[in-house]
Amino acid sequence: MHSRWTTLIIALLSLFIIVIAVGQMFFAGGEKLTTETALVYSMEEEVPFEGVYMRDETLIYSSGNGVISYEHADGSKVGKSSVIARRYKNESEIEYRREIEELTKHIEVLESAEKLIGTDNSQLEVITSQINEQHSKLISAILDGDYSGAKELQSGMLEALCKREITLQESDGYSEKISELESRIAQLETRLSGDVTSVLADGTGYFVSNVDGYEGEIFLSDTESMTAERIESIINNPDKSRGSAIGKLISGYTWRVAAVIDKENLFGINEGSSVTLRVGSAGMLIDAKVVSVTDTDDGRAVYIFECDRLTSEVVEGRTARFKLVINSYGGLRVSRDAIRYDENNERGVYIVRGTSLAFKKINVIYWGEDYVICSQEGGDDYLKLYDRIVTEGKDLYDGKVVE
Repeated sequence: MHSRWTTLIIALLSLFIIVIAVGQMFFAGGEKLTTETALVYSMEEEVPFEGVYMRDETLIYSSGNGVISYEHADGSKVGKSSVIARRYKNESEIEYRREIEELTKHIEVLESAEKLIGTDNSQLEVITSQINEQHSKLISAILDGDYSGAKELQSGMLEALCKREITLQESDGYSEKISELESRIAQLETRLSGDVTSVLADGTGYFVSNVDGYEGEIFLSDTESMTAERIESIINNPDKSRGSAIGKLISGYTWRVAAVIDKENLFGINEGSSVTLRVGSAGMLIDAKVVSVTDTDDGRAVYIFECDRLTSEVVEGRTARFKLVINSYGGLRVSRDAIRYDENNERGVYIVRGTSLAFKKINVIYWGEDYVICSQEGGDDYLKLYDRIVTEGKDLYDGKVVE
């Protein structure tokens, strides 16, 4: 009997607890709410297209047998009679000369550090600062995937470390190491044939090693001849024979790109308009100007954009993929499920403030499929950054106790 009463009491107490919990959930204003944080968000409306580069270019020729080694990176400015490239007998000679250059730089670093022999440690703080700076730059370059940049930073790092050794008297010099490097250089020099031909620039300009065969056919001023048919033909066949040309010089930093685009996609963009282009896979943004718009018979038009920023990304190849930024939006991101209207039919959201709800107005500047972007407005009656927005809940009203 005692056991049955105990079981009954426990069951009644359990039922009471469940009723209290359900009551708190549905009647005490503490029901479960789904929320999100108001954060800054930006997006761009873009029109993708493929375009053809228009540049004033002069080809650089070099005939003969052997292997070409370029002295300048693409996009580098060179002067008249500058050495553009050298032609070597074979690949091995190029590797030997590169190793000689690296060893020579290494010797220069060690000799620079040795100049501190016999000095006090007054420069130790400056040297330590240089080590920390070089180390940070080296790590950043590696994390960014810029391995060529990381390699260039090695010399600076090595020099600073060697100077620190000399200053702390942890080394009395590097004469033995220098002799070893000089011996290696002498060994490599005996393997060089001396059969080297230098290729010089005929004028000034920006050097590009890539040649596509359209040099001398497409110029900066060829606005009228860039028809839709010609543009599409070049896009379908962007590379032609390069012959004996090993590179080219672009006469100036101004370039143009011609493209065929549906007019309705660029509504309101006319000749003289300023636009922003996103270039290539890197997504680099470049300011441009529309210099020509020529209608076609099929609802499209030939657009020619002009830019004055020359980089290695925009000198590679004859064609490239672009995106024209139509609109750019920035503000607070809000899920569309969170949008509510108050008794005055004003659009807004409910946020959790302390233990109650508060209605905050929003000014929508962009409507996405499942979210909106709202401008950041002044005044306490508008949504603010980091507010906790209610996206899901029942019977929501201003001042409702939720926690």
